[in-house]
Amino acid sequence: MKVFQDKGKTILPRVDSILLLSRLLVVLGIFALFSVETLTLGQVAVISGLTVVFLLLLGLFWFYIRQGRYNLKYPFLAIILFELILIPILVHLTGGFNSHFYLYYYLTVTFAAYMLTLPVTLVILGVISLLYPVLVWQDMATHQIINLIVRLGFMWFLSLAIAYVADYIRRSEQRLLNLFNTLNMRTSELEKSQAHLELTYENTRVLAGILDMEGVVQEVMRIMGRILGFPASGILLMGPGKNLVYRGRAIAGQSNFHLKAADAENNELIYRVTRQKEPVAIVDTEGRKDYQPLRISSRSVLLVPMVAHGKTIGVLTAESSQVGAFGEKEQKIVLVVARAAGMALENAMLHKKMEELTITDELTGIYNYRYFAMKMKEEQRRAVRYDLPLSLIMLDIDWFKRFNDTYGHEVGNLVLKGITSVVKRCIRDVDIFCRYGGEEFVVILPQTPRTEAEQIGERIRHQIERAVFGGGEGIPDLKVTVSVGITSYPENGRPDDDLLSVADTALYRAKGSGKNKVCVI
Repeated sequence: MKVFQDKGKTILPRVDSILLLSRLLVVLGIFALFSVETLTLGQVAVISGLTVVFLLLLGLFWFYIRQGRYNLKYPFLAIILFELILIPILVHLTGGFNSHFYLYYYLTVTFAAYMLTLPVTLVILGVISLLYPVLVWQDMATHQIINLIVRLGFMWFLSLAIAYVADYIRRSEQRLLNLFNTLNMRTSELEKSQAHLELTYENTRVLAGILDMEGVVQEVMRIMGRILGFPASGILLMGPGKNLVYRGRAIAGQSNFHLKAADAENNELIYRVTRQKEPVAIVDTEGRKDYQPLRISSRSVLLVPMVAHGKTIGVLTAESSQVGAFGEKEQKIVLVVARAAGMALENAMLHKKMEELTITDELTGIYNYRYFAMKMKEEQRRAVRYDLPLSLIMLDIDWFKRFNDTYGHEVGNLVLKGITSVVKRCIRDVDIFCRYGGEEFVVILPQTPRTEAEQIGERIRHQIERAVFGGGEGIPDLKVTVSVGITSYPENGRPDDDLLSVADTALYRAKGSGKNKVCVI
């Protein structure tokens, strides 16, 4: 049978000190008894012995209080049980029914009702209700039976009332403590969430300083994987025709930056997010056919669009093997990352466009003289350092000034664009094609000896000679030719920094010998 109330934590003052003070009153009453009552030597010995034992119990109780011990149930029970012996002896030795020591029973039952369970309290009340009448029966007159009943009745009423109030207080305490625990837990979660958001914000600030798209993608994958710790995550960007392409994926800590298309048929949910521009959290993906997870074990998914200035750039995805893993907190955190990533990606794309504008020719779309000068120096240094061949082709449109005077500059621009397309088809991917100025073009051919350069130059001259420019919309079919100058390092025997002037000399020799020719120096 359970003896003690399970107090646990309490917001009420501890009753330990109150109990100790009330028992000291009992001791003071015993000392007062010695001063006002005439007792036999045997009575004094019995009461003194019991008082010493009682004081030892109270001293032990006080020692435990000083030690800061919270669980004082068993010392308390020892005091209650000892009082069931002490008080009856005091009553019996000090006048029976007329003894005022019966009042100490109220102290006993009061603390018993507060500290002990109701069944145990009823047992103690029953013992007192049987023992007290037996002790005082011989000293009672008939008219005092009513007084006895009143004393016992009040004792029962007081005990049950205190037991009820104590139980109500404990229940209220428990509800309040549960509320405090919930509040503390929510506060702790809020603090963790705030710290997580601050950490995420600090990491996303790095994105603002990255000006290339690949760098942004890698940093976003690092934040989603290492910082936020999602088991699987991905970043999709809008491709040509508004198709979505995975630019980065992270699964179980392993990153993959190979391109992977997300077909609309199996990933209709992602495309819907791009249209709606709102995050979507799927509690359970099992049985769904509108999303293809990054890994088979994924059960829940969070999709957050990356939007910049009202335009959807892509989508961030996060997956978990747990059902319902993404709540409001996760959505807010990923939304912070998505917004920062969207702005960073837009900045990277704008930066790339600005770079392209500064190094490309506006009319033809190929590299301009500024880029040519920079790349020429790089390739010259590489050729000298690693003893590699390097060739340069210069070409100039024959009679282009006369052509412009005859047909106009708009037709001349059309021819420049057409020649650009022809040359692109004649050279390799590693070759660097630039507009040198006006009607002159240059092609840098890394690691290319003179024989190969001469073949490429002749192919360019021949294809341009065969090509037809213009036609349609009032523009006649036009044909042009080019003169080509070629030189190669180290075959030409000239210093590497003299490559451009040698190629220019070869070009003028080709023009001076009748045009529409290739001259190699």
